[in-house]
Amino acid sequence: MTTKSTPIEVVFRLRRIAADLEEHSRNSDLFSGIKEIYDINVDRKATPECIQALYSSLQRLSPEVVKMCGIKSISFDDLGPSKEYYPNHGKYVNNTLILNDQLLKDPKLIIDLDNGSIINKFDQTLYHELGHGWDEAQGEESDLSLKNDWQELSGWSKYPKPGLKRIHIKENGTPEVVGDYYYSPYARFTRFYAKRSPWEDWADSFSYYIGGAKSYLPKDKIEYFDKLLKKHLKGGK
Repeated sequence: MTTKSTPIEVVFRLRRIAADLEEHSRNSDLFSGIKEIYDINVDRKATPECIQALYSSLQRLSPEVVKMCGIKSISFDDLGPSKEYYPNHGKYVNNTLILNDQLLKDPKLIIDLDNGSIINKFDQTLYHELGHGWDEAQGEESDLSLKNDWQELSGWSKYPKPGLKRIHIKENGTPEVVGDYYYSPYARFTRFYAKRSPWEDWADSFSYYIGGAKSYLPKDKIEYFDKLLKKHLKGGK
C-alpha cells in the first residue's frame, strides 16, 4: 500500500531539491573560480565545507603569490584529529597539497594584536603548505630555505655544534618527532613546530607573513620576506 504525499510534503521536498541544486551550482562555481584565478585543480570529491573554506582562505592572498608557489592540485583527506605539534595537518608532495579535512574542527585562532589580523588553523596550514611550494619552486639549484641568507637567521646546522639545540616533539597519542636540524637558542620562531628544520621554519614564517600575523616574526625574518614578497602582495603590503 502506498501513501500519497501531502501538498506540504511535496513543497518541502521540492525546496530541498532546489537547495541541493543551488549548493551544487555554487560549489561548481568555486571549483571553476579557483582554477581560473589561481590555476589550481581541486579534487571534486571535496566536501562543500572544505571547498568553501579553501576559497575563503585563498581570497586573502594575491593570485600572483599563489601561482608562484607552483601548486597544481589540492585534495582533502581525514588525517586524524588536528594536533598542536604533530604534523598531521597537511602534506606537500610534488606540486600537490593534501589537507586534513579535520582542520575545520580546530578552534585555534592566530591573532596579531598589532594590526588585528586573524587567521584560523585552516588558513595557517594552507599558507604553510603553499610556503613549501614557494620555497621549492622559487629556489635556484636548491630550496630557498637551504640558502645561507635564510639559515643564518636561525643559526641552522645539519650537524650538532656547541650551544645549538634540537627539538623533540611528543604529544599524547602520536609518535615522537625529532628535529631534522640544530638551531641557535637565541633564534626566534613563529611557533615551536618551526624549530624542526629550516624547511619548516621557512614555510611557517611564510604562512604568518602572508596571513598578516607579522608580529609573530622577528625583525630579521620580516625584512627577509619584505624583500622577497612585498612586490607580489596585494597593494604591495
